[in-house]
Formats: sequence, structure tokens, C-alpha cells
Amino acid sequence: MPKTLITFQDFKMSQSNKVLLENVNISIHQFDRIVLVGKNGCGKSSLLNLLKNKEECDAGNIWIAPNLKIDCLEQDPPEPTINNLLEFLSKDNQHPNLSKTKEIIEELNLKEINLKNKLSGGEIRKIYIAKLILSESELLLLDEPTNHIDLPTIDWLEKKLLSLNKTLIIVSHDQEFLKKTATKTFWIHQAQILKLEGPYDNFQTWTNKIIEVEKIKSHKLKQKIKSEKKWAIEGISARRKRNMGRLRDLEKLSINFNKTKVTDKKSINLALEKTNESATNVVETFGISFSYDKAIEKKDIFSNLNLKIQRKNRIGIIGSNGSGKSTLVKILQGIYPPKTGKIKFGENVNVKYFDQNKESINLNKTPWSTIAENGDYVDFMGDKIHVLSYLKKFLFDEKKCLQSNSTLSGGEKVRLLLAKIFSNDHNFLILDEPTNDLDFETLNLLKAIIKKYDGTVLIISHDRFFLDNTVEKLLVFENNNKILKHEGNFSDYYEKFGLKKLNKINKKIKAINSNKKNEAKRTIKQKKLSFKDNYDLNNLPLKIEQLEKKLIKYETILNKKDLYENDRETFNKVIIEITNIKKVISELENKWLELQILNDEINKL
Repeated sequence: MPKTLITFQDFKMSQSNKVLLENVNISIHQFDRIVLVGKNGCGKSSLLNLLKNKEECDAGNIWIAPNLKIDCLEQDPPEPTINNLLEFLSKDNQHPNLSKTKEIIEELNLKEINLKNKLSGGEIRKIYIAKLILSESELLLLDEPTNHIDLPTIDWLEKKLLSLNKTLIIVSHDQEFLKKTATKTFWIHQAQILKLEGPYDNFQTWTNKIIEVEKIKSHKLKQKIKSEKKWAIEGISARRKRNMGRLRDLEKLSINFNKTKVTDKKSINLALEKTNESATNVVETFGISFSYDKAIEKKDIFSNLNLKIQRKNRIGIIGSNGSGKSTLVKILQGIYPPKTGKIKFGENVNVKYFDQNKESINLNKTPWSTIAENGDYVDFMGDKIHVLSYLKKFLFDEKKCLQSNSTLSGGEKVRLLLAKIFSNDHNFLILDEPTNDLDFETLNLLKAIIKKYDGTVLIISHDRFFLDNTVEKLLVFENNNKILKHEGNFSDYYEKFGLKKLNKINKKIKAINSNKKNEAKRTIKQKKLSFKDNYDLNNLPLKIEQLEKKLIKYETILNKKDLYENDRETFNKVIIEITNIKKVISELENKWLELQILNDEINKL
């Protein structure tokens, strides 16, 4: 049985006079990979912050194992002041492994970052991800780790986390990421933490069952309260002492009902039909190209792009960080001019743009004043509706509408920005990373909006599940500065090509590898295979075969029914062994292939 790292006993946590969690009794064990899910504002980030700083709770107890080291990847980490990246990543590590640090820098393409310039959100996130992976801490907390990073980096992070011998607590909206990393789910619901053992895949079915049971209990309690209220009105005044006790019980029942009642969420009634119909061809490009002219080098983004976006198209845009996705959508809006070629805009096209940085939200205002600056009503689809009724469509209650925007969570800011965008006339929506910081409820809201929308949609996103449920075709920024037009959703593309074409090629590494190949060609004539090389050439296949047999044995153990539930320690050890064996096999295969190629070249001479 893995050792216990943290235990909550009758735990309570409040914020701004609002109870976020109460009567929580739960434990976190070594090697758990826990995902923490719940609505925006339910306390997920607050709980991570409390654990990180080892603060005291409002009531109850938190026991943390002595000398437990905890490190955290924050949701919005500050831009680091860096002069030397290697030094920054090695800081706070008592025994930094510089070769491992350099390897992580290469794998995340951090060498290409210009530390003298202002860093992008994706670059900042990658630096802190690298620092977390290199951390010596036993418990790692990750708050929205996939925000701002591209699909190849998400894929890399998934694999890296699975190979770590660490305990993880993850807050994320990325359902595909959760499915690949989680061994346990903590669901914050009704100020409680409910636990689901095993993979995240079963989460939706599990929560639906819980909610159905709660509905039945809530209905029975409501009927009992109704009966008791009738008695209170019609009851006999005699035996007052006993009757007063019954009235106190009625009051307790009412309080309990209000705390635990389950209400069905009404489907979003947000008819986002076009206010005016655009031309059939919304925007066309003819041989356009774009590049950033820098002092050192000319950075090409794309060239000779011919593109036609038509009315009612639903298009997703994917690619690595810095490949030019945001630049393209700004060109398509006329914000940036292309370097060459021309753009033709259709008639009556009315664009509304969602900026991933949410810069248009004034933190000194409230949601109310953001939507209706000088009054109580907002014009929506030709009708005047009260601002509270409008914001309610975006899951804001009256209290939240009057709070400062600075107090809103990341997901609430996204909802507010969407509400602001949709309150104006539009027939062409361009959404740049709209899913960052969103909870599942808001993601479902956004999916419903896009499905109902009767205009044209262009979405930049790294959320695989979201793309599959919103778009019908893709623009793929590939690693050769070309843009592939793909018919179908993300899963269709991934099945055909994987993510290899999205990986950013490090030009410096490419040049070094090229030089190495040339050097190898020059030395072939000068040398023969050494005794050790000959030995490895003949014996590596045998080693690989032995490791593959070992791998099959471990995979057989892993496939045993209920292994995870019955023997967690064995499960975790097997996962680690499988990861390590696969890594060694890959290394040996590469080494043997290099020796075989070299041997073939020598024998040709």
C-alpha cells in the first residue's frame, strides 16, 4: 500500500464569506495521479494554493507528511526574469542534472527563445513546465497545464508525466489530457469532494448517476418539507413543547434542502442567428505570404497561400506555438497586411474576434458595467433585454454580476468576454484559444453556442475534444511553413498523420545534425567498425528481443482485471517498468540502426 502524503479531516475552506469546501475527509497517496474537477469558482485553484503554501484551513485539519516537498505550476505564472535559462531551470535543485536540463530545453524548443524579448504565453508556460519536470519535489501540482501550449507539447507533457515517479494533482479542462494521465478523480460538488477510482473515462457516467440519485433524494425531501409545512399551518396548538421541536426539525430540513437541492440546467437558449447575411465567399486570399523581418534573420510564416472561407464554414486552426496561427487570423481581419498577394473580403461581413489574452476586459469594471455601460439593458438580436437576464445565459448570477472583474476566475473572464462579443452584431466569429481556463459546464455552453450559430466560425485551439465537437475542417500549420487544408475534424487528421508534421523544427539542431552527417561521411573512409561496435551490431538485436519479452510479461500483468483497484503498488511499479523498458528499446534500436548504416557504408567503399 503506497504511503499517505496528505489527509484532510473534517476540512473546511472559505473565500469571501463563501464556503467552498466543508466536512471533507479524504487522503492523497504516493504515486496518485489525481485530477481535480468542478465548476469555475468552486475552489480548485484555491485548494492547490493552500497545499502549495501549506496554509491552515478554516476548520478541521490537514495532515501533510513531514518534509514533503511540493512544487506547483500556476495557472497564470509571472513572466520570469531570465538571463540564463540553464541557470534558471537549475535553481532550487540541490543536485541539478545539467545534461537532463539541456535535454528538456532541446525537447521543448526552449533554445530558440529570445530571452531579451517579451515572452509569449506559450513560452512562459513551457519554461515553467520544464522547471516543474526537473523539480525534486515528490508532489507536483499542475493548474491548467495545457493552457497556451501547442498539441506537440501537450503530447510530450502527457508522456513525460507518465514516466515520472511522482504524485500529481492536476486541474485541467482538457478531457483528452485527463483521460491519458489520471488514475483517480476528485470532483468538487456541493462543497464536497467525491472520489472516483480508476481512469477518467468513466467520469461522465459516474457523475450522471450521482446527480440522478441526488434528484430523487431532493424530491423526497421537498415532499416531506411540503407535508411538514402543511402540518405547521394546520397543526393543533396543544402539546406546544413537542410541536416546537418539530418546527425546529422543519427548519433544519429546509436548510438542508437549500444546500443540497439539484436543479436541472436548462438548455442554453441563445439564438445566435446572423443579423445580416454575408456574401457566399466571406474572405479569399490569393497567393499571400507573410514573414517577420528581424535584425538577425527573416522568419517566414507562410507563403503563396490560396484560401477561400465560405459562409457557414466551421474551420479549426492547429499548429505549434509561434507557427503563425494568430498572425493569420489577424491578416484575415485586415489587422495585418500580407507581405505579398491580395485579400478579397466579402460583402456584409461583420467579424467579432475573441482574443486569447482577454485584454479587452477592464478589471476595474463589473460584468454588469462591461455589458451595459450606461444602463440596465443590452441590445441583443434586435431586442432589448435586461443585463441580468442576458448574463444569466452565460452562467452569471446576480451577485457575480456586481462584483469587480478582478475577482473573476479565468473561466468567468472567458464567459464575460464571450457575452460581450455576442451582444453585438456579427456573422463571422474568430475565436483564438477560447477554451483556456474553462470548466466543463462553460465548454458545453460554448459548444452549444457554436452549434446553434448560423454564421461562419474560425477557431484556433489545442483542445482535441473541443475541436472534434465544433469544426468540420482544419487549417494545419505544418513544420515546413506550409498550411495544409484538411477536410474533417481533429481525430480524422490525427489518425492519418499523428502530430509529426506539427513539430517545430529547430533550425540550429537541423544544421548541427547536417554537419554531423557530413563529418560522418568524411570519416567513413578513415575507419572501420571497432571491436565494440561489431559486438553491439551482432548482440543488440538479442538484447532488444529479451527486453521485448520482458515488456510482454509486464503488459500481461497490467492487463489483469481489477489490478488498479486491488494492488495499486504493483500497478504503479508496472507502469514505471513499462515506460523505462520502452525507452531503452528505442535507444538500442536507434544505436543498432546507426551501426548498421555505418557498416553498410564502409562495405560499399
